[in-house]
Amino acid sequence: MFIYRERDNLIYRIHPLTSIFYIFTIALLSLVFSHPVFLLALFLALGMVIVSAEITREWVTCLKFSLGFILIIIMVNCLFVRAGTTVLLVGPVMPGIGKIRITLEALCYGAGMGLRFFVIISAFCLYTHAVHPDKVLKLLGKWGNKTVLALSLATRLFPLMTSDFQRIMEVQRCRGVNFQENHWQKKLKKLVPVINIMLLSSLERSFQLAESMQVRGYGLGKRSHYTEELWHPRDILIITFVAIGIIMGTWLVFAGWTSYRYYPRLQPVDLQEIVMAGFLSIFFIFPACLNWGWKKWPLLKSRI
Repeated sequence: MFIYRERDNLIYRIHPLTSIFYIFTIALLSLVFSHPVFLLALFLALGMVIVSAEITREWVTCLKFSLGFILIIIMVNCLFVRAGTTVLLVGPVMPGIGKIRITLEALCYGAGMGLRFFVIISAFCLYTHAVHPDKVLKLLGKWGNKTVLALSLATRLFPLMTSDFQRIMEVQRCRGVNFQENHWQKKLKKLVPVINIMLLSSLERSFQLAESMQVRGYGLGKRSHYTEELWHPRDILIITFVAIGIIMGTWLVFAGWTSYRYYPRLQPVDLQEIVMAGFLSIFFIFPACLNWGWKKWPLLKSRI
């Protein structure tokens, strides 16, 4: 779920700075917007880019993984927030909580926060699967070697551990170890050697990384580059559309379009708000449209 794999499409061929700019913009706007229609527009636009990048399965896995957290957010908000005029359920008095009073406004507010969480998770999913971590390290290393190195190692830690865990489990299954035990103590006993091997593998990898950095003289002078990421027309086009989306999103924020009132009664959704949200999403769907054209028309592929 958290392992980078190169795929043959435009999303993987764009400049890493373009990818970071797009993902950061989506995540920032999702934090600024509170209107569920605009959050849904960002989610759908980002989803189309993820689908065009052919990482739908990984995206669905991330959404399923985060669904439990969203349900917790909704449940906690419904139980502890008693604001709102539309009462859905009145229950008994519970110790530490008081009288149960669930309102439609509290339920919708939790769902809105869950939608925002979905957008942020989707943005990080796209970053994990569509942006090469080594390219990010090479791109940002000139502005802070140690900081970028730490960030790069941190982002690669979980994918590497996941890959090691899958590899070790496959080896243990080939040796006849059955991990489908019903008794949790027997299952835990068989997982202990796997954890030990993962720990040894992590230590060996850290020693190899340290030796490699020392041999290459890391931190002793100015960094050199074997290859350099080049800018292409596709990067200029995507950055231009995203920049226009930022300008429009900023204008919508100051104009009050992206704010939404949940309490004491839900604010009605206007048709103009849906139209503006759909128009804004066009600028963030553009990478997906460019990717589909890149696959279909060889002439466009050669030009961008």
